[in-house]
Amino acid sequence: MVPPLPADAAAVLDRFAGTWDVTLTTRRPKPATETYTQTGTWVLGRRFVRGDSSGRARGAQELSMLGYHPPSRTYPLWVFTSDGFVAQLQRGEWDERSRTMAWKSGATDPIQFTSRCTFESESTLRCATQVKDGKGGLAIDQESVAQRRR
Repeated sequence: MVPPLPADAAAVLDRFAGTWDVTLTTRRPKPATETYTQTGTWVLGRRFVRGDSSGRARGAQELSMLGYHPPSRTYPLWVFTSDGFVAQLQRGEWDERSRTMAWKSGATDPIQFTSRCTFESESTLRCATQVKDGKGGLAIDQESVAQRRR
């Protein structure tokens, strides 16, 4: 039998559960702003929070899975989009003091990225993501603000 998630890890994941109204601002590659709904639901025996978007521009969809890896004490995140993009962010690190989850690629990873999500309050989540191109330039630069529905 697999032991349950540690209580502190489950509490971190639980912050991402719920229904969120998201405003996404893209600065690169092409400036744009869109609003959509993101729903985080506990799945697979309360071991993962599955994120599912709706109302995205041009009918785009996104699925994500956020979990906890006990040996490394990190929070891996998998992201799948309807346009075929797949990302695995393995080293999510939680900082309780700042209420921030941060993912950063390793030096030898094929894609160089940073992503940070900070809970500004129980109902406001601000995230920023940057992805570099093969020459070290900024290929993707996005920020989102999500408001939890009551």
